[in-house]
Amino acid sequence: MKTKKSLLIFFILICFSVLISCSKKSSVVDLKYTIEDIANTLHETSLGSDKAEDALKISDYSPGVNRLESKSLVYKRLTFYAVSFETSELARKEAIRLNQYYSRNWLFDRVEGEPLLEDYLIEKFKAINPNRTIQRVPKNHIDSHGETSGEGHGDGHAEETPSAEHATHH
Repeated sequence: MKTKKSLLIFFILICFSVLISCSKKSSVVDLKYTIEDIANTLHETSLGSDKAEDALKISDYSPGVNRLESKSLVYKRLTFYAVSFETSELARKEAIRLNQYYSRNWLFDRVEGEPLLEDYLIEKFKAINPNRTIQRVPKNHIDSHGETSGEGHGDGHAEETPSAEHATHH
């Protein structure tokens, strides 16, 4: 009888310790892109020039910028900045402050309002502008059903075409 009772207590203690160890919250993993990830993915870009209007000024950004990885880049003659932050949360906060795009720990500055750059970074990095309630869908984006959206640039709103009545007026 005593052995049954001690076995029961032992079993309860083991179960309790397993429950306690399993109930700890798992730590949140902060997904990051390395400079190599950025370079390999943005292979269609080139380094920006050192001209004053194209130069990246680290002092324009909130603390947490990785100076060595941040770059001024050019894609199809459009200059933008790829700014590396220590964490994805810092990049997100800066994207909100500047009304720009980010993905993981990278802020993409001077992108908002440039549909070509927006499409490029959305396609390559799934970058988003956290200030937009409706995220852009890139021009000629292929959805999960394999269909191409030909809506063009913008927030996914099709342009209105004039009605036949308006088209006949001179």
